[in-house]
Amino acid sequence: MAPSRLILALVVAAMALRPLAGAAQDDSGLPAETLAQSTPVYAFQSQRNKPALVLTQSGNAQEYDPRVFVASGDGWRLIQLPDALHNSKWVYAGREVAGTGVWGITRAAAGAGLQFVYSANGGRQWRTRGSLQTISPSAVIELFTLNDEDKASLVLRLDEDSRPDAPRLGYYLYISKNGGRNWSEAIYSQGKPLPPPDLLAHPDRAFEGKEPLDPAGWQRLLADLQPAG
Repeated sequence: MAPSRLILALVVAAMALRPLAGAAQDDSGLPAETLAQSTPVYAFQSQRNKPALVLTQSGNAQEYDPRVFVASGDGWRLIQLPDALHNSKWVYAGREVAGTGVWGITRAAAGAGLQFVYSANGGRQWRTRGSLQTISPSAVIELFTLNDEDKASLVLRLDEDSRPDAPRLGYYLYISKNGGRNWSEAIYSQGKPLPPPDLLAHPDRAFEGKEPLDPAGWQRLLADLQPAG
């Protein structure tokens, strides 16, 4: 084949393939395969200088990862999190009321270990902040707070634990004086401790479902989180 005809054939082939590549994405800009493998856990609406966010789980029963979708000017972006969070699941999310920071907590598949992650720029970049081995894999997060002096408080609630050496049922308070990098020993309380002042807002949406949304469900959710205009 002559060089000119070869170049023309390559150009035509590239033009033919371009619509196929575009068809793999919807209006969000996220690949259809990514949405199909993702289950929403927490979501935040856009707010002035804060982009909309969706914290998701992706993968299968054996291999899974927490991930983040962040709204941008021309659609949504998939944000990869640190490798240390592989095979862990979101159990908390909070966004700073006054700033652009976002906090997340994941629980490892093994049980009682929690990982604290933080984004200083609205969810676009994340880094691990610290970890904590809790009193029981059955303990659930009752509250997580942070004040303007970088002091964090974590309260876990233990309603049941069938292990022979299980700790007492009730509440366990952990305190960090350096923004979640290091934590105190657990402080037990039979009643729920009074919450300290908090600078974090709860998600606008929390999802109980265990299955990914269908394409129409994703389209509705992403549109609701980032209203036009």
